[in-house]
Amino acid sequence: MGNQKFSTDFTKKIVQIKINLKSWTLLEWVLFFIIIPAILFLIYALPQEIKNSYFILNTTEILRLQTYFLFGYTHSQLYPHLLGNVIAYLIALIAVFSFENNKRRFWIMAGSLFLLVPIITSLLTIGLFNFIGIGINSQGFSAVVAAFIAYVFVSIVLWILSDKLEDFDHPELFKSRILFYFLCGLLTIMLALIIVGGLSLGIFMNTGESTSNGIAHFGGFIIGIIVFWVFDILTEQRK
Repeated sequence: MGNQKFSTDFTKKIVQIKINLKSWTLLEWVLFFIIIPAILFLIYALPQEIKNSYFILNTTEILRLQTYFLFGYTHSQLYPHLLGNVIAYLIALIAVFSFENNKRRFWIMAGSLFLLVPIITSLLTIGLFNFIGIGINSQGFSAVVAAFIAYVFVSIVLWILSDKLEDFDHPELFKSRILFYFLCGLLTIMLALIIVGGLSLGIFMNTGESTSNGIAHFGGFIIGIIVFWVFDILTEQRK
């Protein structure tokens, strides 16, 4: 019976993925899978002098306010920077389209991540590098990608737990207290692993000609979790 129930539950979850993928409109597929990457390539194609003057964030020139947002969509290197970011974004987006079944949450998440992540991570970058006394240039879509990766992780957790998440608010529903605390511990471990994933994204790695902006990656990842968490608290009323 146990194996049969597990098989039935697993089948339902696979069916849910298929339902989720079919629920997205043509406009949504085109907007997020074609138009957003096209914008990134168009900005990449701009003359480098224009990007240097108006798009790329320089931590020593804090009055170039437009760069606080535009730097998050700017690339000066086709491979691996731009192509790597676009591929990672598309993979994360496919996962979100597969596991997300709440359109309202998706649009709030997408709007928040595309608009807030560049601004907040630019402030984190300026704050950090001015604190340590180093001036750098920063550009790239990877902070937004990190936010979408966080979105994927939390969506997978909710997909796994499905409608069982509310049961954690009612421990009396569990026949065994040991089982309840075991599942709480398992959920805690899952969430901790998500944070560890964010920390790994926050490592400053030398990528040859440049160094990846770890604080922007980690900031984007945490923003993704926070926006999801705030939405969940306001709409689901979970304890």
